[in-house]
Amino acid sequence: MKRSRETATNAGKKTEVNESIKASMSNASHGVALIDKDYAIQKFNPHFESAFSQITGTLPRRGLSIIDSLFLKHKEATFSLFERAFKDQDTINNIRIEDTNYSMRLEPALDRKGNLIGAFLYLIDEKDADKSEPPKPQMNFRALLESSTDAVIVFSAEGKPIYVSPSTEKVLGYTPEETMQLDLYTNIHPDDLLANQKIMEKIILSPGIPIKGYRSRILHKDGSYHIYDSTAVNLLNDPSIGGIVDNIKEVLETTTSNGEDEQFTDLYFNAIESSKIGVWEIDLVSGKSVRNRIHDQIFGYSEQPAQWDFPTLLQHIHPEDRSATKEILEAARADGFFDFEVRAIWPDKSAHWIRMKGTYLKDSRARTEKLSGSVIDITERRATFQALLNSESRLKGIIDHMSEGLIVADKTGRLLYWNAAAIKMHDFMPLQIPPKNFIELLKYFKFEQLNGRSLPISKWPLTRLLNNEKVGGVDVRIKSIKNHWAKVLRYNGGSFADNHGSLVYFLTISDKTEINNIKKHLRDSEERFLDAFHASPVALCITSSKDAICLEINKSAEDLLGYSYEEYTGKPILTLNGVPLAEMKKIFSQKSEPSKSWERKLSISTKRGQKKLILFSVEQVTLNGEECRLTVFMDTAKAR
Repeated sequence: MKRSRETATNAGKKTEVNESIKASMSNASHGVALIDKDYAIQKFNPHFESAFSQITGTLPRRGLSIIDSLFLKHKEATFSLFERAFKDQDTINNIRIEDTNYSMRLEPALDRKGNLIGAFLYLIDEKDADKSEPPKPQMNFRALLESSTDAVIVFSAEGKPIYVSPSTEKVLGYTPEETMQLDLYTNIHPDDLLANQKIMEKIILSPGIPIKGYRSRILHKDGSYHIYDSTAVNLLNDPSIGGIVDNIKEVLETTTSNGEDEQFTDLYFNAIESSKIGVWEIDLVSGKSVRNRIHDQIFGYSEQPAQWDFPTLLQHIHPEDRSATKEILEAARADGFFDFEVRAIWPDKSAHWIRMKGTYLKDSRARTEKLSGSVIDITERRATFQALLNSESRLKGIIDHMSEGLIVADKTGRLLYWNAAAIKMHDFMPLQIPPKNFIELLKYFKFEQLNGRSLPISKWPLTRLLNNEKVGGVDVRIKSIKNHWAKVLRYNGGSFADNHGSLVYFLTISDKTEINNIKKHLRDSEERFLDAFHASPVALCITSSKDAICLEINKSAEDLLGYSYEEYTGKPILTLNGVPLAEMKKIFSQKSEPSKSWERKLSISTKRGQKKLILFSVEQVTLNGEECRLTVFMDTAKAR
């Protein structure tokens, strides 16, 4: 019996069952089993075991075919039901199991990444059928969402919006149509991105449970970051919703009447003081600024200076670094953030290394435009690092002058080192600090496969290294979010143990953009050549360079020589026409200069036994990087 196997897994392949699926099966009030795409039982709860044994007289077990054990009499009908669950991801209710008191329900089963792994099969005792939760009406759900004053967005398992409530425009500034086209992760402030991703993992693993989100800064349509709270619930397995429902509310006031915020603020600033971090904010419109005491000390002041605006800040930067600093801070108007290391000049003219990190904030309603961030003194660290470089200056010189990029990371994904070539390949500005964690790369780049499809984080070269997978000759297309360029980079990687025995991972990177473009041009050229080849009224054949094996033959050559493409392919040309193999190999193995051809006359027999004297010329060509022979055949009788 023939059936579609398009959705079937490889034989013997184990289905991965995540914690959310286990939990939903354990909590089900009816018998439920997870059936994989080969129709085999993978997991089942005690209710299912009881119902199955009552129906069949046997116990279920993992790997048992549900078709052969439960639906043997109605195989074809059952196959079609499962195919609907697999292909169309339909939920199928109230299917009566003949000669029993049971009915069944089928639901598509998704893993935590949203990939279809099989179907849930519910066995429902008819006397308990009223306990089976009916599908929630879609229109009632939509009405509930549209009556909410908060922004409500329903995401697919891949994180794409599949529904946006009208109130979203009031909260985020974007119309529902605009929001549907957004990649909202890129709108989250970079410093809040990692925390949001951790919350999302918790949401995926906790179906049906509302999870309070991380208070985050999200880019409003007015160009500034607003602060939002959110609560999300995973309803991916609810057939009437099929998504993650996120309820987003703007935080307009952050003070409370019980003084908790004031207490938190005191604790926060005490922590800042003890950590020697300077915090600052400059209003670019009014020129006013707010700083803590540590900030002024980092710039060499024991007492607070009378004035500290944007021009004053630039005056305290080393003259050689001033232009690059101004460029980075002005670029933050578009990027929304900055992170760089630079030399500061103290009032006593001494130079000190500092790291400045922060954000650009704009509030059109309050008519404010601010730079806000933190600053730390890294003079001692830079001195230690420089001493290390001096002790290994020869090695450092070699690495920094490599034409290949080099990135070094630890086992947590923290990026420890970028060489000059890697920084240049990724288009970072002078003084700018490249990302220190590979997740931060999402601020700057989109990663794609060469076919244009998005490359999941799990398939990034560094992620694969951290998962102990081999990385050799992996080509990735990266696109700059800011500068809108695209490059094809090739990654190779490995690991080694540092002085403390900890594994360190490295990636070497080479720019293959030009080569990739050339290859694409050649592929396009070859496709055009082959189109012309098959459409030509002249009899043509492409053979291997030495043994005359036929690789391609056009219709005109089939008509002239008397044999079809299928009969010629993989065989030495003309041997079917009575020409000895040794003679053909001798003719085709002789060397020729590229673009030079030679001619021969041969007497041949067609498939029907007709004798012909043909003239053929042979020319060297290169296709798909392989040297081949292009042969042109002519019937001498017709030529006369």
